Amino acid sequence: MRVARLAQRFPQILDELASGEVHLTGLFLLSRHLTEDNVEQLLAEARGKSKRQLEELIARWSPQPDVPTTLTTMAPEPAQTELPTVSGAGNSVPAPRPSMNRARLEPLSPESVRLELTARTAFRDKLEQARNLLSHEIPSGDLATLLELGLDLLIADAIQRRSGAGKPRKRRETKPGSRHVPVDVQREVRERDADRCTFTDAAGRRCSETRFLTIEHIVPFAKGGPTTVDNCCLLCSAHNSYRARQVFGEEHIQNEIAGARARREAIRTPEVQSASPTPPVPPPAVAAAPEPEVFEKVRSALVLSGFKRAQARQAVEQVRLRGVEPRPEPLLRAAIAALTP
Repeated sequence: MRVARLAQRFPQILDELASGEVHLTGLFLLSRHLTEDNVEQLLAEARGKSKRQLEELIARWSPQPDVPTTLTTMAPEPAQTELPTVSGAGNSVPAPRPSMNRARLEPLSPESVRLELTARTAFRDKLEQARNLLSHEIPSGDLATLLELGLDLLIADAIQRRSGAGKPRKRRETKPGSRHVPVDVQREVRERDADRCTFTDAAGRRCSETRFLTIEHIVPFAKGGPTTVDNCCLLCSAHNSYRARQVFGEEHIQNEIAGARARREAIRTPEVQSASPTPPVPPPAVAAAPEPEVFEKVRSALVLSGFKRAQARQAVEQVRLRGVEPRPEPLLRAAIAALTP
């Protein structure tokens, strides 16, 4: 259901979108479950929640039964290898086609989730081998139990590598000009920040991103900031880019991006590099996605939500000139607020 039509039935959702308490993706998730009887309570519980938290909220409000475990070999398409689809108990699966190769993880109830993915035949063979090797520990051969055990071992190994293995070692001296962050500093920063981006917007909402995190200097390293626990924090790639623009300016960031692009081109064509050598370019301060793509995504989302193309273009241009943070969600909230005064 598009936002424009949904708003006719439940006018209060526009206030939630404009304030940023409920994002557009969340509204689409909730739309099938909103009724005149539950709209106030459901929107109240949905405020400030991420997509995953909203899926869990819906699973609590409308729990679904567990689905059977299946492991299906799909018929290969021409010039393609055989691809199986796999899922675990309490996890699911109708088999997707190879062209629809995105994994899906959906809460069914507070206690169970459905997992659906497409993998290579080698993955299936490894599952069967693990099931045979662990037949005494897991007599049922349940795939969900088997995969969870494997994840436990994988997570433990990753944490050990990140935090440092074995006995504490004397910290090595950091070379002058090095951006290296010692393992003990990394460990304390990640524990303090709970492995989540620390960016907080003007309304006090903290970013919920837990992937593609990097440890960054609060007072930038380029401006003399020390590599200490107090001067380091976790940032996602989008907010690292945003903060770099605030500190160094758009022109500096674009020059860094252009320099990185030139270096990549030189690596691809070494004969050009040897014919006309160029002085080394310092590494980029941050990698950034081109902003025009962000604005185009927001325009498309507004059109899909029921607004006219001209209205969408005007709203996006308005929020761009206001200097709204160049990420889809803040831009979308600001644009909807501009369109629904």
